[in-house]
Amino acid sequence: MSGRLKNRVGRRLFVAVACLSFLTAGITSAVAGDDVDANPPSSDSGAGGHGSTYTAHVNYSYRGTGDGDNPQTVKSSNGNFTPPVCWYTSMTPKQMKDEILRRYNQAGKDNAGTVYNFYNDQNNQMDEDHYHEGKDGSWWVLTWDETQLDNFNATCPYDQGYFWRPPADPPAGQITPEMLADAAYGHLKLPTKGVDLSPAPENQKVNLPTYVKFQRANAQVSVTAQLTEPNGQVIAATVTAVPNSLTVDAGTQYAAPQKCEYGLGNAPSLDSANAGCNITYTRASAGTYPFTADMTWNVTWNPSTVPTTNGTPLAPGLSEFQQDVTVEEIQAVNR
Repeated sequence: MSGRLKNRVGRRLFVAVACLSFLTAGITSAVAGDDVDANPPSSDSGAGGHGSTYTAHVNYSYRGTGDGDNPQTVKSSNGNFTPPVCWYTSMTPKQMKDEILRRYNQAGKDNAGTVYNFYNDQNNQMDEDHYHEGKDGSWWVLTWDETQLDNFNATCPYDQGYFWRPPADPPAGQITPEMLADAAYGHLKLPTKGVDLSPAPENQKVNLPTYVKFQRANAQVSVTAQLTEPNGQVIAATVTAVPNSLTVDAGTQYAAPQKCEYGLGNAPSLDSANAGCNITYTRASAGTYPFTADMTWNVTWNPSTVPTTNGTPLAPGLSEFQQDVTVEEIQAVNR
């Protein structure tokens, strides 16, 4: 069964059809400890889930979005960043029974007869063994990040909706701090402003160097992703981004050089007046040139709610700021 999310209407229909097919084929009793097939996610979301889907709400805390009116969502330099879509959450027998009854009652409210009957049968079978109450092990429930329910390109790699496992055989796909670090990475908002030009953008001159200034103070950005499991365990990860290097581009071939890169190191600010590279325009603009400043950020993470720059490295982040510059010839003064 595919984990790809369906549209809102299609999901409800698919749940009913899947349950009907499953019941018709015959159900292996969960009392024996066998896996129970998954139901595709419903259109509902929210902590604890609605319909036939168990969802989780990941809380995000933001610090230091930096200067600029429109902070950018971080772009991964390696291009393969993928936030987690789903994972397995452990539940006690009582919590599992509550979840099955929640789905059963919700199906009744929705007049979804087939789904209603399915969960009624499931509860009756699982209740014969009291949902494994008093036995060593845990129930594991497929859990969706509620923010991914409307992401039609999101795919869950797991297709078992819930199952019982002994403690020595936990499933793959449990939520981990590393997974939350991926989620936090995707929520980073990087500053889009903070680069000043001298001369000013509207007053650039031919054959006059363009000095770049960047104030690093308060430029550190961090996001904490935090999730509380049904057993009360709090899992967290904090991702921190710090400016590392700046690349500026003149936006035209009529400049020498056309591009400069500046390493920021640990300096609190950058002033390229004393640098070995400064863009110098060689021709006036017939209008404006698109001057761009691309910032590369060092990104790290740690399994706590406290930001630090000494964590485990992640892929560097990228942000871009563009401004139009007007370049004019220097006017001679006649005396």
